Amino acid sequence: MALTELIKKTCKSLGENNKPTYVVMAIAAVKGICRPMFTMMDKTENPETKKYTALREGLTEVIAIPAYWACGEIAGKFAKKTFSSDAALAGRAEKNLMFIGVCTAALFVIPALCSAAIKPIMDKMGLKAPKSHDKDVKQPDTPTVMPPVQLNSQTAKLNTYPRMSTFTSRPQIGLRVGGL
Repeated sequence: MALTELIKKTCKSLGENNKPTYVVMAIAAVKGICRPMFTMMDKTENPETKKYTALREGLTEVIAIPAYWACGEIAGKFAKKTFSSDAALAGRAEKNLMFIGVCTAALFVIPALCSAAIKPIMDKMGLKAPKSHDKDVKQPDTPTVMPPVQLNSQTAKLNTYPRMSTFTSRPQIGLRVGGL
């Protein structure tokens, strides 16, 4: 009976005193352990690539955990100061602003810190991004330009590119991403 009571007390305490910052930090800690471990277990990848990728993933989470904590706590302190007159509102505002602080960390702070810190850390450790060893990968062919076709004037006015079945206002060669 003592074990079930302990579990009930723990779950009740976590449910009542849970902060968004704690949840996200727990997720980042698990990711910081599991992602590098799964990367290193990949038998099909080059050993140097595995080592570099696993270390980079681990460093990202090492940077993320304190960033989540700091941004969440700063936002929570701001809510406490701003809504100190109404205790019920202050509690909800603190949790909501902590959540916004954690989201801000994920969207802006962590990517900025990782961009600034990971490359110098990896360089000091003597690890460089491995070059691709895929020699079997075929390079894409360059598009060939078709010779002009003699058409009557009516067809030429309607379709700038006669080998295409529809009218278009721009060339249809090269890589196009999105849009029409």
